Amino acid sequence: MNYESDLKNIIESFAPISLNEMDDVRLMRRVDLKFVLNIKQLPLLLKKALVDYYLLEINSVREQIYETTYYDTNDYSMYTIHHNGKKNRYKIRVRKYVSSDMGFLEVKRKNNKGETIKNRIVCPDTDNQLDFAGSGGFLEKYTPYNDQILWPKLSNRFIRITMVNKDMSERITIDYNLKFNDLKYHTQKTNSNLCIAEIKRNRDGQKSPFLNTLSELKIAPSGFSKYCIGLAMLNPEVKTNLFKQKIRTLNKL
Repeated sequence: MNYESDLKNIIESFAPISLNEMDDVRLMRRVDLKFVLNIKQLPLLLKKALVDYYLLEINSVREQIYETTYYDTNDYSMYTIHHNGKKNRYKIRVRKYVSSDMGFLEVKRKNNKGETIKNRIVCPDTDNQLDFAGSGGFLEKYTPYNDQILWPKLSNRFIRITMVNKDMSERITIDYNLKFNDLKYHTQKTNSNLCIAEIKRNRDGQKSPFLNTLSELKIAPSGFSKYCIGLAMLNPEVKTNLFKQKIRTLNKL
């Protein structure tokens, strides 16, 4: 059996959880740990999680398709701040959840304590993706930016599965089949072997069986921003010095 069919069978073996049941694990203020691995490692990782985790199911679909557009200033201010290792930083994006046909304008802030704080609203009802006029000052409330200085810079599309531990204190997302598109230069990149696992939990969260399994498999935490790495791979304007080693690691996958 190849890893693709094995992966499908394992995903279907999980006990399901619905969006409503996940409400207590939204973790809008949290600590994140990211891990980069080859997708062929995923079946074993999931097998070891079967007993301790539920898997999100929406309208009978477990592998959810996500589409994201990231916004930045013309001089790529948010990208540069992240590239330079600044602690307080923002990401602004519009994310579409294809399976549920919902879209959100989202702000993610990483503070100097390493916490990720996320705020979002349902996307303004407009056909113009540059028009945030219907957001009611949302960007100004949560960021130092406004809609007049932001432009779409990068889009991506990927498949995500979401797991929740059975004491409802931890959420894990696993993304694969990533496709990136630079919206200025119209360059594209597909990373079919890349898999990104992210553990999202409260700072005082209990022990994580999933984290223990990653450690057993010698998969170490690795910071990874889909926006920054996608832009670094595709856009000739931006600085890439501090991401070069990470991109070399991705290429080895």
